[in-house]
Amino acid sequence: MKHLLASLLLLTLSMASPAEDVDPFEETNRVIYEFNETIDDNLLEPVSRAYQDHIPDFVQNRVSHFFGNLRDVSTLANQILQFKIEQSAVTLGRVVVNSTVGLYGLFDIATDINLTTENEDFGQTLAVWGVDSGPYIMLPLMGPSTLRDSAGLYVDLTSDANLVNEMEDVGAISASAMNIIDKRVELLPITDLLDQSDDPYITIRSSYLQKRKFDIFDGNLPIEEDEF
Repeated sequence: MKHLLASLLLLTLSMASPAEDVDPFEETNRVIYEFNETIDDNLLEPVSRAYQDHIPDFVQNRVSHFFGNLRDVSTLANQILQFKIEQSAVTLGRVVVNSTVGLYGLFDIATDINLTTENEDFGQTLAVWGVDSGPYIMLPLMGPSTLRDSAGLYVDLTSDANLVNEMEDVGAISASAMNIIDKRVELLPITDLLDQSDDPYITIRSSYLQKRKFDIFDGNLPIEEDEF
């Protein structure tokens, strides 16, 4: 996934252009973007780089696989809602294998036996159901989104919270923090690429919208399609 993000970002660095039609709130979005960058520069990125540099790869992999297994549960639900029968059967197999043989997802045994899947979220499900993307939005602390994806994100976060809430309070907080750090570590190569951009805001907006379109159409982009 991070290789796809990097590829789209590299493409965007060379061809990004203003898109006022999808970003009517650009002035406000830029303010929120700067706020997010301040938090990231002073907290999330330093912590994530320290985690990447000083925590053994074995531990990092266990964390990534554990939360990847939780995402597979969410993906399974969304594949069913999108009537992706074959893909949902594979994802169900992943969840069963990794939750049992893989010790509650700590080990990604499913990938080793070629049970692989692509993440699906409720924003993608809404798109498949025909809901328009709406304007581009920069969410505080959460980053780039659209009106449709923001609604989908709320559903996804609520579902994730229900899974984590089975833990004690301290455990739930720790799990949430580790999930955030794990996701931020995955995006570190993207952070380095953004340093090459004259206007990171536009680059992030363009790459996000391109990737969402790619995800919604499962990589089979229509030749003539302006809206997604």
